[in-house]
Amino acid sequence: MLSIVDISRENLEDVFKICSWNRAFAPMDDPVIKEARMIKKQWLLEMLDQHGPCTKIAYLDGKPVAQILFYPEETIPFYSDPRKDVVHLQCIFNSHPETQKKGVGDVLMKALVDECHVGLECLGMNTARFLVTKPFPHEGDLPLDEFYRKYGFKQGNQEMYLEVNGEYEPREILENRHLSEDRGRAVNFYNPPCEWGFFYAVRVKELLLETYPDLSVEIFNLWEAPQEYLKRSYRQQIAARTIINTQEINPFLFWMDKEAFLREADEALRT
Repeated sequence: MLSIVDISRENLEDVFKICSWNRAFAPMDDPVIKEARMIKKQWLLEMLDQHGPCTKIAYLDGKPVAQILFYPEETIPFYSDPRKDVVHLQCIFNSHPETQKKGVGDVLMKALVDECHVGLECLGMNTARFLVTKPFPHEGDLPLDEFYRKYGFKQGNQEMYLEVNGEYEPREILENRHLSEDRGRAVNFYNPPCEWGFFYAVRVKELLLETYPDLSVEIFNLWEAPQEYLKRSYRQQIAARTIINTQEINPFLFWMDKEAFLREADEALRT
């Protein structure tokens, strides 16, 4: 039996049985991912207290197997121009192979969209004008952008959108600003709604210092230091981002090919 339940203080730990489960990047007892889960847990609790549930969990026969994570765009502190009554869909994730291709993601998406039509608690029971999302690279049978298109999502301005009770309104995307203070150093940003963002930021710092011992490397939490992000005018953030010597580095290279990541880092330092 499949059921969809809003996140609460009682079931909050079930989130970490989904996104952190059985990942090749780090064992469950890795100290960095454990700290990352604590950071995300604090973020989830603050969102619950201030705005209401921002995650729905799918249970199959009582076991948490998938989640959909979302929140009002107006809550994002590192956006200078958030849109009112717009839902930012962070991700939808079904991590358990035995429950994939069984319509779990379909049920989660329908539950969120239905509430967006009638009133969403995290929007103060207002209806959503539209949803926006930025699909991340996904290994599997159905890439996330194709999954979203199944539900009528269309391509917008560097994001996908689904109109609900209003017309899509593109958000202005500013050009990246290269700061002189970033010369000769590295800056890592991470987004606390994704535990793998903090894991990435820490492990990238370790990798860079191992390769370039004299390099200054700083880490910023986007929700705690939004001004650091805003002054660089960088674009929509999913999990994490790296800037080296004012140059943006492709973060997905870290997961797929660390040698390629270091080659890109070396090229940036030589610029």
